Amino acid sequence: MARSTLNELIEIVRGYAEAGSADFSIGTVNYWDADQVQRVLDRHRLDVYQEPIQMIPRHTGGGSIAYYEHQSRHDNFEQTTGGTAIFWLEDAAGDNASTAIYSVDYPLGRVTFSQDTAGTAYYLTGRSYDLYGAAAEMWNMKASHQAGGGAGFDWSTDNMSVKRSQVKQQYVEMAHYYEGMARPRVIQVDRSDIDPVALK
Repeated sequence: MARSTLNELIEIVRGYAEAGSADFSIGTVNYWDADQVQRVLDRHRLDVYQEPIQMIPRHTGGGSIAYYEHQSRHDNFEQTTGGTAIFWLEDAAGDNASTAIYSVDYPLGRVTFSQDTAGTAYYLTGRSYDLYGAAAEMWNMKASHQAGGGAGFDWSTDNMSVKRSQVKQQYVEMAHYYEGMARPRVIQVDRSDIDPVALK
């Protein structure tokens, strides 16, 4: 069963990919139920560990500054269930911050404290999702279904022509559109012919 903590993100991705619960079928399996969308999302998940979140200063008058809002570099976080298994904050001493002292805008990755944190550093651990990358994968799967026999053939009569293959092309174009907005993937490549120690 799909995690309830992903309900909001699942609905957003459904909208991006125009994916209903009976979008198409392969054999006896209908696409896209919540479990299937969750599996796609999990393939586009970034696990964030102890990220120092940026303090946003708020001018309170008289030259004073207070710190209520803190911003992550990431967005579209999975929501917590009220505990600390999915999303939590730690202070500089490594102690978990009580969830009673802050609220979270999970899509924006923004934490708002109920009191001025007075410059106290906080570190975020959570799961961030690339919704555009997930939508691109779903559009590619929809295009693959059309190409593989999902009524994607053209036909014509004397007075009319139906080009169903255009559907596949439109799906491919939508996949490219969302791929263009997806997070870049970065990997580290080490050369085997160079000793990294010798470079230091």
